[in-house]
Amino acid sequence: MTVRTLRFQVQTAGGPTPIRCSWTISRAQPPASSSPFKIINVLLEGHSSCESGPKSVHAPPARGLVDNAGDPSFTPFNFLADCCSVVAAGVGYQQRALKFVLPARDGYVLRADFLEQRLVDCPRVDKVQSFCQPRQYLKCLSAKQIEWSGLAQMLSHAVGGILLNDSSLDHPVSALVELDSELDNRLSHPWMTEHPIAKKSVALVDVRDRGNTEPLLQAAWALGIEMVILGEAGHWLEGPPHAYLRSHFIQLDTTADEELPFRIIEALATHDVRIDGLTSNLDWYTYPVSKAAAFLGLPCESLKALDVCRDKYKQRMASGDAAVQVYKGQDPETVVDGSLEFPLVVKPSVGANSEGVSKVFDQDQLATAVDRVFKTEYKHTPASSAVNVEEYCAGPEIDVNFVLMDGKVLFVETADDFPKAADTDEGANPTVFKESAMVYPSGLPSYEVEAVQSSLRHTLQRIGLMNGIYHVEARVENSTMEYRRNVDGFFDLEKKAERNIPIGEPKAVLIEINPRLPGSMVKAAVFRTYGVDYDALSLLLAIGDKERATALSQPFQGGPQYWSTALFIWAGKGGKLVSDNIVHELRQRHPDLASNVVDSLPFYERGELVPEPTADSLPAVAWVLVVGGEGRRNLLEIAERVRGEVRFEIQ
Repeated sequence: MTVRTLRFQVQTAGGPTPIRCSWTISRAQPPASSSPFKIINVLLEGHSSCESGPKSVHAPPARGLVDNAGDPSFTPFNFLADCCSVVAAGVGYQQRALKFVLPARDGYVLRADFLEQRLVDCPRVDKVQSFCQPRQYLKCLSAKQIEWSGLAQMLSHAVGGILLNDSSLDHPVSALVELDSELDNRLSHPWMTEHPIAKKSVALVDVRDRGNTEPLLQAAWALGIEMVILGEAGHWLEGPPHAYLRSHFIQLDTTADEELPFRIIEALATHDVRIDGLTSNLDWYTYPVSKAAAFLGLPCESLKALDVCRDKYKQRMASGDAAVQVYKGQDPETVVDGSLEFPLVVKPSVGANSEGVSKVFDQDQLATAVDRVFKTEYKHTPASSAVNVEEYCAGPEIDVNFVLMDGKVLFVETADDFPKAADTDEGANPTVFKESAMVYPSGLPSYEVEAVQSSLRHTLQRIGLMNGIYHVEARVENSTMEYRRNVDGFFDLEKKAERNIPIGEPKAVLIEINPRLPGSMVKAAVFRTYGVDYDALSLLLAIGDKERATALSQPFQGGPQYWSTALFIWAGKGGKLVSDNIVHELRQRHPDLASNVVDSLPFYERGELVPEPTADSLPAVAWVLVVGGEGRRNLLEIAERVRGEVRFEIQ
């Protein structure tokens, strides 16, 4: 392996700092991969007594750093200059290791930011930057070109750079070698194609908050997809400062009624906007938006199948799980008539956000719960003409997300949905079915996970769902596991005592099918844990881009990179929030938790009113994503500490 060297200077406030740049090429013979790559390993060394930061980087063109590279401000050079500045900013002898990734064949990049995406939370890595533009054609260097090229010429072909963190300083060369195996794991999926990628446009009927929508728009940019936003007047994307995230904004009455598909079609026609796909980001908009897409001849799911997803009773009939439907004016006791065993779950046949859901233990509670659904006005649930009554399954609850294309499962993952307030014994909180925490991946035995995934997949097929992302909630009947406190007082899934292990095979009992993207916390957890971006996949499926959807559905080759849990931070009461960003404050007060708390989203800003808890809802002030790499028990211990250390005030 030939080591080449460059020398240049970084100008600092205290004078010039000489930098020695040593670099080698690894993987002249690329591994067998659909998107093989080569690596430039770089070691930067410098000696400085400067205590203030660098001002600029000066590299003599004669030494080849910028010579023949064209514009010296090109992105790879800027990345190298920034890394040199890190070395020059230190005191005494400093060194940093970095890598540049080059394609080993010609092709078009599938998404411009693939390197940042796949190296998220990568061990030993301090900074990652992709140098690609959306849909860019990438040209590889031949073996002869590699042999004779200088560093500048090599960098002009790089697709991205990676700066290793301080943990690599003692053994930088070893750290560079160890990172190669991590790159094999994370870049095992295709990230290039030999086919040109046409520019496409997707219209989004946006009714979600900024925290849910902005990541989707960022994914659209990386994919080279233009976004047309249809939304209400005053939408955050209507004007500056966020207009750059979309190509057009079209004002639309988004009331979810029978006329919505026609208003969508008229709005698009009036503004003469050409689109290749039409989508939404909320489940009860999926059917009317798909109806408009079908009229326009755009890719969409079967309307008959989506109609089933609008009604939880129809879903239960498709799954084969027992349920009874009670209509307004009927006597629940007469309709149920002993066909189901208590405890029962009562829910609106058409509903969302667990509104109107109750767990009941006798006929009186059943009548009260049914009456409550018919008489209550809910925020997210339309007035109900029918109520579902189902047997309560006490087995562990799971969330299963499917990515389907032509009926084939491109990706599926399962998370444990920890017990809710209503899952406790009689007399607790029988109407609160809001999530408390979800853990990735599931702690259930693999054969149980596979069994319920298979069962739910067959239910989706029976309904006729073929293309899309489906957020499915279910419970596991006949599981060998249960939630309880172990001998240490720690609450988690534990194996049942031998005498309590059921005889039957594990089986999925369907709760509901949501024909939509999962929420922002689930998207963040799956993206970081598995390397799969649901937002990007939803856009690709909306335009029928099967090649990119298949490629970008592939998780890390080695499976999930760590255990993770998404926590809700409950408000406890209503009132005015008088605290600033609670996660930022937590990281400052407990820097040892900073590497574990990797993502979050506040639901309320300082000065905003947090609603009072109700019979159906416990308001949360934020969600927090906590990760840990030393096992599930370690993760849950960290998560419990995070819950206990969060500080906020509501007046």
